[in-house]
Amino acid sequence: MAERLNLTKSLELWERAVEVIAGGSQTNSKRPQPYAPGAFPIYLERGEGCRVWDADGQEYIEYIAALGPIILGHRYPAVEQAVKEQLEKLIISPLLHSVEVEAAELICQTVPGAEMVRFVKCGAEATSAIARIARAYTGKEVILNCGYRGWHDTWAAATSNDRGVPQCLKSAIDTFSYNDLNSAEDKLKQHRGQVALIILDPVSGTPPQPGFLEGLRRLADEHECLLGFDEIVTGFRLAPGGAQEYYGVVPDLTAFAKAMANGMPVGAVCGKREYMELAKDLLFSTTYGGETLSLAAVIACLKEYQAKPIHEQIWAMGRKLWAGFEEAGRATGVPLKCRGEAPMAAQYFDVEGELAADLWTFFLQEMAKRGILLRRGGLVFVQYAHGEAEVEQTIQKTAEVLELAKKHLDAGDLKEQLETTEVQESFRRF
Repeated sequence: MAERLNLTKSLELWERAVEVIAGGSQTNSKRPQPYAPGAFPIYLERGEGCRVWDADGQEYIEYIAALGPIILGHRYPAVEQAVKEQLEKLIISPLLHSVEVEAAELICQTVPGAEMVRFVKCGAEATSAIARIARAYTGKEVILNCGYRGWHDTWAAATSNDRGVPQCLKSAIDTFSYNDLNSAEDKLKQHRGQVALIILDPVSGTPPQPGFLEGLRRLADEHECLLGFDEIVTGFRLAPGGAQEYYGVVPDLTAFAKAMANGMPVGAVCGKREYMELAKDLLFSTTYGGETLSLAAVIACLKEYQAKPIHEQIWAMGRKLWAGFEEAGRATGVPLKCRGEAPMAAQYFDVEGELAADLWTFFLQEMAKRGILLRRGGLVFVQYAHGEAEVEQTIQKTAEVLELAKKHLDAGDLKEQLETTEVQESFRRF
């Protein structure tokens, strides 16, 4: 096997972090435990394009993309220049600023279902805003949700991790199954006349089956409730106008974040005018909604999406990666597979239980040694910065690692090759 990574500084920083940061991390999905702890970098210090360097100076091609925000590449020149130019003016205005208007206009021009926009700072705020607008418009309270919407009480009430969440909120939210119209219709009948909103990720690990999104659109109209799309992950990634453009189904309200600003902290709720106009009369206000650096980044990103073949590139490179991953799995007999959509495909090992966990640990460990960062069971986020050379290198290293894995599987000593401490499953969106 390749030599162990030097993780001296990463491990030292982690020891300090757990003393002063609850959980050691600001984001559950970035904690080291679900990766290959002890054999995978914990801290990254800088990035350029699709490459990053860790605290110990080692270089990697990465596909984690900060869990989705990086779509163009780290330090993308047009976005960086826009932020620098705005920084020379002011960061946040004592009054309104023109970038708010320009950014909102560009979103309305780009997204099929956007006629009005309000900006927030993260995805959880955007989905919570959708819930409030839908309840205000319909006069109903129940939300039918499919998937993860963020950590706010509205959504956490329907999860198993509901400590600290008022139990009275449970009656105002229910769940339905993805790609199962009967599930959604049954819940609408169960809560007949009470449902304000149906909300989901248009893509949830697997693509929507033909007619599923269209069926939800029809059910929402029949039951006089609103349809909301959480496009925090899919927005500006599957197409300039998001999944609603790609699949041709337009929701009433949409939440965006992540790829809309290539890493700057911003989110948005947008939708049809008759619903969005309610926002001006609701308790929906945030000091940093008009923070100008992030909005300048939004403008720069949307202009790049219009001017360059961003989406053609990430689809092409995503398909190439998908084919390369699965071919390596077939050739070695270690069943690495993909599902979802090519620009954000989900990898998985088609085996059960402890063997799958060990394969993941080995795969992440050995790919990191070879300069490739992926996420356990997570989405492979393709960036515009990923070119043919980087993708070919990734496929080559994947084949090399899977061949090594097969050797140890045949010898019955795969577990003995793991250079990690105990792996713990952490939060994963899908």
